[in-house]
Amino acid sequence: MTSKRSIITLSILSALLFAAPGLKAYQFDFVTVGDVVHKVKKKFGSLTTYQADFAVVSQKTGKTKAQSGIIKYRASDNLLIEFHQPPGQRIVSNGRVMWIYIPSMNVVAEQNLKAESAGLFSSNTKSGLTRLFSKYHYRFASKEQPETQSDGSKFYTLYLKQRETRSGFRTLQLWISEDYFITKAKGETSTGKVIEITFSNIRTNVSLPSSLFRFDVPSRARVIKNPMISEE
Repeated sequence: MTSKRSIITLSILSALLFAAPGLKAYQFDFVTVGDVVHKVKKKFGSLTTYQADFAVVSQKTGKTKAQSGIIKYRASDNLLIEFHQPPGQRIVSNGRVMWIYIPSMNVVAEQNLKAESAGLFSSNTKSGLTRLFSKYHYRFASKEQPETQSDGSKFYTLYLKQRETRSGFRTLQLWISEDYFITKAKGETSTGKVIEITFSNIRTNVSLPSSLFRFDVPSRARVIKNPMISEE
């Protein structure tokens, strides 16, 4: 019996020693949700500029509203959102002040910003992403990651929930490409409003002059100072 056990033990050891070089050369491709979040923040933190088309669909009590346009970002925290629908509407930020121009109402909302105060749907910025992930618990939305979509494409899918009950989005879902760009986000507020935004035609490190992020208030527009209530 002892001899038989010795033979089995030697056989196992021999097999392990034989396989060891191959095991050392092989690297297990296992990605955690923390890895994905880290790489998303690192990706956007390394960008000098970012530009993408966007489309927003909001739904509440059976009513649907659609918006679209182009978003442009330049490090650090210079932001321009130009709407095609509704036409002429703009959001401009130099990192210290944000202006929201609504031509149909001839109104400009002028908001002083905190250093960390970037919102979700203007959050394809370094500070916006840092704040986003600090305010929410997050996990993978499914066991299969990256998750295969109906069209055959693959995205990392994350589910986020507020750490503390407050205004804004109670829950969020993110779709992240395999090169770590956020391509879609879907949020639900405590009042049941659902907003979904998709990003397409993403371009990085393109020329975006500083003049894009300046805003001159139209002479006849009514200015409303700091209309947004702080979450803090």
